[in-house]
Amino acid sequence: MPNIHRPLRLNVGFMLNQTAGYVRVMDFAEDKFSIGPDLRVTAFSGQIQLGRTPQGVIVQGQFAATLPTECVRCLKPFAQSVRTHLQDLFVYPPPNPIDPLLAIGEDAILDLEPLLREYMLLDVPMRPLCTPECRGLCPVCGTNLNLSDCGHRSQAAPPSPSIRITSSAQPPEG
Repeated sequence: MPNIHRPLRLNVGFMLNQTAGYVRVMDFAEDKFSIGPDLRVTAFSGQIQLGRTPQGVIVQGQFAATLPTECVRCLKPFAQSVRTHLQDLFVYPPPNPIDPLLAIGEDAILDLEPLLREYMLLDVPMRPLCTPECRGLCPVCGTNLNLSDCGHRSQAAPPSPSIRITSSAQPPEG
């Protein structure tokens, strides 16, 4: 069952006594909360399906949230929507788990928080944009071109010097 203060920390003890094939569905909805010590999300929602297997518990689900980020063009903070899919097997009992994130401890607590944090951060675009039409900053004075036109003409950057690779190795004689 979900914990009110840490909704991604689930007590799955009730499942560990079930036979393989037992399934339970859980829904999540939080206005805002922290995933890990450094990731604050809003509009968090999702659903997971927990399934008992002979090896442990398989977790399959989808999550959506809004994360604070910064536009790479204009540097304006904005809320980035992220959708994450989760499908992992959590081993129980943990004989010598390969990945401690994917094990259920003897206390029967399945903690999705560290794994979901990683997945969400990986699903943030490499170059987040506040809008696809973002004009960015003026390269001359730094004015946000989405808010006003500073009067500087964007000049084409000078061509970069070409790199020439040479080899001093002699071809083999045949």
